[in-house]
Amino acid sequence: MSDAERDPQPNAANQLPRETAAPATAPVLPARRSWLKAAGLGLGTLALAGCAAPPPAPPPARESRRVPEGVPAGRLLIIGGAQDRVDDRDILRRFMEISGGPKARLRFITGATNDPTGAARAYGDAMQAVGAADVDFLHLLEAADASHPTLLQELRRADGVFITGGDQARLMGKLWSTPAMVELHAALRDRGICLAGTSAGAAAMSRAMIAQGPATFVPQKESASLDLGLNFLPQALVDQHFSQRRRLSRLLSAVAQRPDLLGIGVDEDTGLLIEWGRSIEVIGRSSVTIVDGSDMLSNAREVQPSERLELIGVNLHVLPSGRRYRHPQIRGDGDLAGVPVPPKPLEWALGRLLEPPPILVI
Repeated sequence: MSDAERDPQPNAANQLPRETAAPATAPVLPARRSWLKAAGLGLGTLALAGCAAPPPAPPPARESRRVPEGVPAGRLLIIGGAQDRVDDRDILRRFMEISGGPKARLRFITGATNDPTGAARAYGDAMQAVGAADVDFLHLLEAADASHPTLLQELRRADGVFITGGDQARLMGKLWSTPAMVELHAALRDRGICLAGTSAGAAAMSRAMIAQGPATFVPQKESASLDLGLNFLPQALVDQHFSQRRRLSRLLSAVAQRPDLLGIGVDEDTGLLIEWGRSIEVIGRSSVTIVDGSDMLSNAREVQPSERLELIGVNLHVLPSGRRYRHPQIRGDGDLAGVPVPPKPLEWALGRLLEPPPILVI
C-alpha cells in the first residue's frame, strides 16, 4: 500500500493513559468518543453535528520549557510521505545517520499499512542501499502484538525507530495505550533515540491527530476529523502530503477546532527534524508550513458543520529545506555553533514545538 491515507475504521482499546490532555472541542472518531468522555480528559462537551460547542480554551501562556541540561534530547523526524527510496534517499540516509550511523539498530513499525510485507521489502532495499547493517521490521498485525515481549525488547534495543505510512487510525488502533507506546516514549525520553514517521506515521506523532478529511478549497468547519495520536508533539497537530495534496484549508480547519495547538504541514519528500528543547531543522526537497492560531479570531462557534470559516489573525510561517533554528535559551556552541535563533515572529511557535511531552503512564 502507498503512503496515501485510507478512511479509518473504528478501533477499540482497553485503557487510557493517565495524563491530562489539552482542552478540546473538536469532533473525534466514534470509537474514541466514549473513551474520552468516560475518562474525563478535560475535553468538555464534545462537538457533535448540530450541537453547540463550548468556547475553546485560551491559548497557553507565552513561555516554553526546555530539556534540562544533561538529559538526552529525543529526536523526532516527521516526514510528509513519498520520501525518495530509489535515487538519492537523502531522508532515509539522514535517519540512519541521526540514529548512529551504518551500525545503528534500526527498527521499522509497519502497523499502519495493510501490506507489511511490501513495506518491509521496499524499506529493506532502501536501507541496504544507504549502508544500514542492522535493520528489522516489527509487524503489528493486531493490538496484542504491541504487548509481545520480543517486540518490546526490540524497541528497548533500538537506536532508531521508523513508523511507515498507511492509515493512522489503523496504526493507533494497534498502538494506543499499549506497552509498545510506553516503550517508544521511554526510548525518546531516557535514551534520546530518533523516532521517524512518514505519512500516517507522521500524522500520529501529535496528541490531537488529523485522522481523515477532504482537502477542501476553503476552510470549512469540522472538515478534518480529529482522533488521539501518540503525543510526541503535545503542542501541535500534523498534516502530511501537504502542498502536493493542497491541504492548507484542511489544516486551517483543524486549527479552528483546536486553536490551542499549532498546525504543522509537511510536504512530500520533506522532513521536520525536532530535537526536544534544542533545535528544529527542515530537510529534504520542499518546505514545512506552520499555522499558529494563538491570536486568531474565528466564527467556528457560530457556523454549522461544513460551513465556511472566517479566520482572522492567523500567523503562518513557511520554512524551506535547509532552514535550522535553535531554542532561544540554548547557547550556540558545540553542534549548535552557527545555528541562529529564530526571528521574533517565529520564536513563540518554535518554543512550543521543542517542548517535550509529559511522562506517559498507563
